[in-house]
Amino acid sequence: MAKYYPLSQILTVAKVHPFYSDTQWAPTRERLSDILANSNDHPEDIHLHSFPPTEKAKLYKHIARLTVDTSPQNGYRQSTYISTTGGGSGGAPMVFATDSLENRQQRAAIGSLIRACQIIEPGDWVLTMHVSGHFYRALDLTTELLESAGASVLCAGAEMEMEALVDALNQYRVNVVAGDAGQLVQLVRYLDTLPVNQRASLQIRKMIYTSEPMTPAQRKFITSVLGGVTICSMIGSAEAGPWAVSNPLLTGYNPESPSADFIYDTRAMLLEVLPLSYQGSEVKSNCHDGCIAGVPDGEKGTLLQTSLQRLRNPLVRYVCGDVASLHPLPAEVRARLPAEEAEHYRIVRIYGRDKRISFDWYGEYFEFETVQALMRQAS
Repeated sequence: MAKYYPLSQILTVAKVHPFYSDTQWAPTRERLSDILANSNDHPEDIHLHSFPPTEKAKLYKHIARLTVDTSPQNGYRQSTYISTTGGGSGGAPMVFATDSLENRQQRAAIGSLIRACQIIEPGDWVLTMHVSGHFYRALDLTTELLESAGASVLCAGAEMEMEALVDALNQYRVNVVAGDAGQLVQLVRYLDTLPVNQRASLQIRKMIYTSEPMTPAQRKFITSVLGGVTICSMIGSAEAGPWAVSNPLLTGYNPESPSADFIYDTRAMLLEVLPLSYQGSEVKSNCHDGCIAGVPDGEKGTLLQTSLQRLRNPLVRYVCGDVASLHPLPAEVRARLPAEEAEHYRIVRIYGRDKRISFDWYGEYFEFETVQALMRQAS
């Protein structure tokens, strides 16, 4: 199975997938082969911009139906890796299914990106504090990504007592700790209460956060306790999977800026940035989506994702809710990366959530429409 799929194949499947058409069922693996075999004659007939941007509400309407449709013809429930969105807006978590083999290939590919961007280096031992259970799979996802990158990983999870966790950091000479931003801050807060000599025995050189943004105040606190620790990040979602990484030793870090730079592989993810005005209801209603031109490199706008790693349940022009801008990989960064990989890398600068769509509250994203609906029910 390929690490990446040609855009033509992604669009061929999308054209007959219920996410983007009136087809009833998602394809099984067997049906997928037939779809691709029957489309080889004229793959150029399908264009990316013939698909309008995919809004989350529309996508999840189809997902809700496909998740509970037990027909043997419904490939959405067959041979799939199941991940969940947070359900932070007050609703139940939504299941997003990916072909299980495609998922393994994606993890391996992102592991290569992590290694190439020097977030994991030979000899790194990582302790991860990510959560597991209640349908959430952050622990197994992070573990496999980092192991694919070459790390040796200790799975502490989210329930391990701080005292036992610190003992493990010392006993196994751990030099990298991974977790969501809040977990890392909690750990450092505990370390700050320890005697100076006990803190000095730790060998933590890097931290890797996921799941939620890390604020400048949190970064400042971590470095005030641990000194020159390098704070890296990985970004992903249930819909797109893991897809970009950040290493400040490569991309830099500006504490005065609300943005963060991530490196992504153009073979794995096709990104577009539409004007921020796209989210206006008047623009949506008066202009066909295909006629909205993307903004130039360096200009902020609404981020759209097309995954080139998810074929059976494609993600095409998905409006992920982030404001971002696209940039070429700087020459000085390119020179520090493997040449055969760096030619495929670009920078996406993430400015955070589009405040017209959702807001962040203690690491959870809340959709305005969902919150409004809940408030109307309560009244």
